[in-house]
Amino acid sequence: MRPEKMTIVLLTAFSYQGGIEKFNRAFLKACSEIIYEKNRQLAVRVLHDSGTPDDRYVKPEVYKNYAGKRFHFLFESFFQLFHTKVLLLGHLNLSVLGFISKCLFPQKKLIVICHGVEVFTPLRGLRKWVLDKADEILAVSHFTKEQLVKQQQLSPEKIKVFPNTIDPCFKLPAAFEKPLYLSERYHIQPGQKVLFTLTRLNSKEGYKGYDKVLRVLPSLLEKGINLKYIIAGKADEPEAARINQLLTEMNLQRHVIMTGYIADEEVTDHLLLADLFVMPSKGEGFGIVYIEAMACGLPVIAGNKDGSTEALQFGKLGTLIDPDDPEELKMAIESALVAVSNPFQLQKNVLGCFSYELFSQRLKTILN
Repeated sequence: MRPEKMTIVLLTAFSYQGGIEKFNRAFLKACSEIIYEKNRQLAVRVLHDSGTPDDRYVKPEVYKNYAGKRFHFLFESFFQLFHTKVLLLGHLNLSVLGFISKCLFPQKKLIVICHGVEVFTPLRGLRKWVLDKADEILAVSHFTKEQLVKQQQLSPEKIKVFPNTIDPCFKLPAAFEKPLYLSERYHIQPGQKVLFTLTRLNSKEGYKGYDKVLRVLPSLLEKGINLKYIIAGKADEPEAARINQLLTEMNLQRHVIMTGYIADEEVTDHLLLADLFVMPSKGEGFGIVYIEAMACGLPVIAGNKDGSTEALQFGKLGTLIDPDDPEELKMAIESALVAVSNPFQLQKNVLGCFSYELFSQRLKTILN
């Protein structure tokens, strides 16, 4: 008897470095381990990846990418459905495959992962149809689940909350010293405090909140607080131009550094360099970067109007503020910079909530 097969289709996993890609890599690793443990089969199809996968997460023989060739991807994924018992869509933008599967093979199980902003407004057409017909929906936070119920009018019974995790290959620090080479690279003075944000800077999003941090910097500097604000992450041209204009208008060029993309192997060191991670977002489905920061012993400030609340365990792990209140943000930064923190305890606490082992166990319960 042929083993049952599960097919996972994703937009990206290894070609980009965003939060969804980090989730996908951890998901592939956990799913691979569970599937093989149960003597089942796995097929992974990824639309926008190119090159070879990282075999720490998935075996190359079950993985295929299509470098953005949509027709080839859809054609081969369609024929994969004939041999599949469970189809898992890693993003709602792959709804066409869910539609085909449920129309031709209604008995096959369809699972959809919802990350956040893609379901925060009412949907119509194919994506709404797939959400309605899905056998199970995995939401990365209770906030995302609430939006699925409220905005998409879905039954809460078919939605399971499946939180993010820290990448099992993420370099966790054993000590919490500031890397000298980064202090020299960014000309950090002795005693100077470092605020840090790591995110994608996209002119079409506008909800991450780093511009709100920029607007409170002048008042913090006027109080004599010696600080630098490092914003890391790739920016598109319109957003880079907008931020640079803000820096000029507020005379902040000497106090703000935009690093652009930083390599994976330097992320942990940047988090160790900082004294505070701050990103008062309003559109996060969860926010993996928050738990990465806290796993490096770094205190975090986040917004209280989205899935960030769950990454910070509703204020137990970090500070939640109203992202639309500049005064509250400024006071939170001031307080955090003078507070005495325990990085070892913070790391222990966040791993107690979001370790890869917990993530894998939750997935095993769902798949069983």
